[in-house]
Formats: sequence, structure tokens, C-alpha cells
Amino acid sequence: MSKRLLLMLLVLGVSLIAVSSIGAAPMSTNPPQFKQIAAPPSDFAQLAMPESSQWGVHSRSAMVPVTLSPSGDGEWMWTANLPFDHGEQVSLMLFAPDGETWDLSVQLPNGRFASALSSQPTQFGLAGQSFPGQLHIFAGVGEGQRVVRVSAVSPKATQGYLLLSSQSTLQLYTHLSNYNLWVGNQVGLVTYAYNAESSTDNNDNAPVPLVNAIKEATATFTAPDGSQTTVSMVDDGLHADGAANDGVFGGLITATMAGQYTAQVRVTGEAAAEEFIRTSEHIFPIIVPSLSLNGEMVQATDGGDGRLHFNLSATSTAETVNTVQVSAEVWGKGQNDMVPVAWIGGMIAPQAEAGGWSLPLSLDGRWLALAGATTGLELRNVRVQDADTHILISHLDTVALQITELPANATGLVESITDDMLMGSRPVRRAPEMAGVLMLIHGYCSGGVWPLSQFTQYAQFQDFNQNRSHNQFAQRIDTFGDQFSSFGAVAHSQGGAASLHLYTYYWSGLDYSTGSRRIQSVGTPYQGTALAGNLAVLGQIFGVGCGTNFDLTYDGAALWLSGIPSWARDDVYYATTSFQDVWWRYDYCNILSDLLLSDPDDGVVERWSGQLAGGNNMGHKTGWCHTSGMRDPAQTSDSSRNSNMNIYGNR
Repeated sequence: MSKRLLLMLLVLGVSLIAVSSIGAAPMSTNPPQFKQIAAPPSDFAQLAMPESSQWGVHSRSAMVPVTLSPSGDGEWMWTANLPFDHGEQVSLMLFAPDGETWDLSVQLPNGRFASALSSQPTQFGLAGQSFPGQLHIFAGVGEGQRVVRVSAVSPKATQGYLLLSSQSTLQLYTHLSNYNLWVGNQVGLVTYAYNAESSTDNNDNAPVPLVNAIKEATATFTAPDGSQTTVSMVDDGLHADGAANDGVFGGLITATMAGQYTAQVRVTGEAAAEEFIRTSEHIFPIIVPSLSLNGEMVQATDGGDGRLHFNLSATSTAETVNTVQVSAEVWGKGQNDMVPVAWIGGMIAPQAEAGGWSLPLSLDGRWLALAGATTGLELRNVRVQDADTHILISHLDTVALQITELPANATGLVESITDDMLMGSRPVRRAPEMAGVLMLIHGYCSGGVWPLSQFTQYAQFQDFNQNRSHNQFAQRIDTFGDQFSSFGAVAHSQGGAASLHLYTYYWSGLDYSTGSRRIQSVGTPYQGTALAGNLAVLGQIFGVGCGTNFDLTYDGAALWLSGIPSWARDDVYYATTSFQDVWWRYDYCNILSDLLLSDPDDGVVERWSGQLAGGNNMGHKTGWCHTSGMRDPAQTSDSSRNSNMNIYGNR
């Protein structure tokens, strides 16, 4: 019996999501201290800029706007002809404002109305973004056009959404056209249909498109000021869509303002003699680049501390420039050819100088000794990225390094790679107010999630019900941790990514902790979650709650991970969970998010997207969901795992 068919056995009420929190940390006068991070050449591929085509959203559903119109006698109505494919079982989720219950019906070709197997209230969302709705399950409605009718008597508001999903293996794959998300640039979306049952990956994550399946495709972009632009998507080879007539469609706009954009792709077509409709929902930020690298040769000097110091030169029209994320590959002349030396980078506060700005970087001389390269040095793939969105601001292919004198350790014997080669010199920790603790950290837009009685020598981080980037979140953890001599992290959801971000870029109590595991996380979307885009589209009508978060999308996660070296990942111990799967029922953590995520998932995070390459996998357990209010218990309430994390956690 299929998982979808088992759904007809259910008559349940389901409540969804709350992704974790971020508490109100006491303020500190200590500014964050940047690390001078580095990584071996073996990290080059992992730390390269990601390709947007590999981080698309897979969709097997359609989210259709509903607008009621008066039809007489106080009744308001909306009707639409919608194509049903694989009509053995169809799910229709109706979102109405203010939790109203609107009536929904499906008319069959013979004029009769289909009877729903079940109709039940449910919730869909991420913590502070939670939307009520009514889920209707139909069986045996067949394939083809069906009249869907929504009606209400004297509704308080007239706009809503209908989510249509079936058991079809036909899916839509949609990705951003590029990651050059700047004001004035052409940006957009690329989409195509594929068969999830028979398709094999094109390269890494992208499936193989079906040719001649899509008949019409449009993309609607909502700008930060609420204005909307709808463009036809075309398969002509001129809109970031690859070759002409290959089944891949592209739609582009010119971004005219900075801020968060929402976009929805709507596709109709026919495959295997069945008409279909699919949509895909996305969010992405547009920024104004704060500076531009000028590409001048860089003068590198021996700082007397075993490091080569140099400044990248940049220009900017802004009077002030905030902290940016900088990285580069160092190459040098080996015995015969150019050889890789190290990847270097970190958070950098640009320094004003005559005629522009300088970005200070440094390289431990021992990397040169390890590579056997002390001449012909140059920087390659030089990147400046926004600290909060990780969007590329400026890039140079190569920059020459001119050296007057090498550090003495550049020609010495190096037996192993040490922590100070990877992070720079460890600063002296100021006198603490309290001893080391295990810090219990929540995630995005939630309250406290950890059962405090299951931990010892702990401190509860509190920045509840807030929406922060990984970078902002990390600095809050740092500030809270200043009162302790050291701390380890036990983190839920986004808190795990924020802890890893803190350990990578800033000196904090994490660096002074001792124990077996520096960072432990549960249910962290290290590679993002597909729910972010759907919630943003719903938020346009119902309100956004805590707000959208680009770091939680597949795209935002990919950009962020491109700056996290292997040594930092190696200090993370992560766990994932999903619903308990049994043969005699349809299983899920949240009945609606299960229609939008690939199994197995915890109601928010898919098992695959909770993986951290290079981290330590503590295993996957079934029978546990992302938060309370889902079908199985919250993953943070697993006393067995909590005991284990308490024992092995750093303090």
C-alpha cells in the first residue's frame, strides 16, 4: 500500500512547526575578534563559489492564489479549471485569512461533485510564520481539467491560497539564474519538468529535464516595496536557460532596488498524456555592492610574527563600509609549475585610506614551507562577500603578490598543520565572570526548546522569537558567552549553523572550551529547507511573522557553506531525525510539509539537507520531529541523546 493511499486511513488534526529560537543575550562592550582563517589546498573545491543550478527547489505541488468575488446573497466565490494529474489521490490545502473556514468543492466531468475522504484543520509554517488552513483529501477524481470552487459567506477578507498536490512523480526543478544578486543586474529563475521516478542526476543535484513537457511558464517577482512584475519564461537559449528547445525555461528581470524579493514560478503542460500544473516559490535578497576590488599588485611584508601581511585595495562610493567576508587561494612557484599553497580569509573591517579602502589579510609562512613555494606568489579566486547574505560583492581572478622578505618559518621544516596556522594567534581570554558551561541554543524564531532538567552545568541562551542571519545570530551567542570562561554548544535548528559560523570566523568561548565535542546540533538545516519560499509567498497575504531568512534557503545555505573550512566542520557533531515509518499508516511529522519536502524529513528539515559534509554524523533516529506539536515528539526532548550530549559536550 502506498504512503499516499494510506492517508485515507487518517482523520486527524495536525499542528505544525516552530523552528527554534534566539534569546535576549546581555550586551557586552567587547567587539567580536576576527580570526585569520586558512585551510589546506584540499579544501579548495569545497570552498569554491557554488553554482546556482545545483541548488534548486524540487516541487510536486502548485500554490494557486484564490480571490473571492461576490456572487449574490452575501456569498463570495472563486472558481478555476485546474489540471489534475495522477488523480488516484489528490490533496487540496486551502489557506484562508484569519483562520476562516471556506468551503471547497471539486466538480467531476459528469457534473457531480467529488466527496472528500477527509477534511481537517492544520497549520503550516516555521515557528513565527505559521498559517492555519483546511486540508481536503480526495480519491478517484481522475486526470484532466477539474472545476475547483471555493466559497464563503460574508468573509472578513477575500484573498487566500490553494495548494494542490498529487501522487504524480512529475516534478518541477527551479533555481536562480545566478548568484550575482546586485541592484542593476539581471536576475531571475530557471525551471524545467522532470520525472522523479526515472530521472538520474545531470551532474551533482540537478535532474534531467523533460523536453516538450512545459506548454506555458511564467515567473512573478515581488519587489521589497510590494510591486509585482510577471514575465513569460521562454526556452530560447537567451534567458539563462541553456540551449534553445531543450525543455528548460528562463525568466529574467532587472533588479531595481535592494531588499528581499519573493518569486513564484507557475508552469502548465502535459506529460505522459496527463495535463499538469506546478509552481515553485523562492526568496532571495538583492544588495548594493559596498566596494570593488581594483586588482592592483599587492605588496606583502614580513610582520615579524611569522606571517606575511598585505592589503587588498578597493574603492567605494559609500562613506562607510561595513565588515565583509574575504577569501582567496594562495598559489606559488614550485619546482616546475605553480602549486596551491593555502586558502585564506575571514571577516574583515575595511580600513579607510587615501583614495579608497584596504582589506588586510595575512598568511602564516609555514603554508609556504609546506607547499615548497616561496616565489611567484599570487592570489586566485579573490572574493569579497556580504557578511550577512554571503552574496558576492567583488571578485578578481588573480592578484600578484610582491614580497620583499619572507618570514623565517617559510623555509623551515613543518611537521604538521597547527591551530594557529588555521585560525591565527589565539588572543588572551579576559578574566571570566563564571566558569565554563554547556550553552543550550535554540534556533530561528522560537522560544526555549531544550528540557533544562536533562543537562548539567549549562546556560540557556535566550534571544527568543527573533529572525537573524547566521552572522548576526553568531555574534549574539558570542556576546552571551562573554560572561563565561568558555562554553560548548548544544544547538537546535539554525542555532547549529550559527554556532559553526561563530567558531569559524570569531574568537569566542568555544575556542577555550575543553571536552569531547565542541559543537553538537540536532535538526540543523546545514543545506537549507524548501519551506522558506512557500512561507514567503503565503506571507504576502497573511503577514510574514518573524520574517524571511535567506540563510535557511538552499541558495543561502550553499553560499554560506562555501566559506566554512574542513577544520571547523570537523568540530561539529550533528544528528537528524524523521517520523516513525510503519506499514499500517501514512507517516509524517506534519501532514502538509510532507507534501513539500522529500522523505525522510522531520517536518522542517529533510534528512539530506541536515547533513554537513566534513562534520561528525551522530546518526539518524526515527520517531522524532523538529518541534513539539507535530505527530511524533520534539527531537530536542530525546532524553537518551540529551544525556549523551550532556556527557560529551565541551564546557
